[in-house]
Amino acid sequence: MNKPVWLWWSRIDATTEDVDRCWQAFLRRFDIEHTFRLFKQTLGWTAPKLRDPDAADRWTWIVLAAHTQLRLTRHLATDLRRPWERSTT
Repeated sequence: MNKPVWLWWSRIDATTEDVDRCWQAFLRRFDIEHTFRLFKQTLGWTAPKLRDPDAADRWTWIVLAAHTQLRLTRHLATDLRRPWERSTT
């Protein structure tokens, strides 16, 4: 049997839509946490030593934009081989 999950809500007048939204956000937390872990480990998000919070925010947006562009264009580089090289498919 699954254990109950307790979600905290700070308002008294939560509607059914509010509860559904909180539950969906709770389910998405796993994806978000692992995305940040990827950014920190693989993409070197924490590599620069930034002292200014604004610079850190700009670096975050640069990393996010670069990663998004690479993900959106990954299909363009699936099998780019020279004419004399054998295809993988």
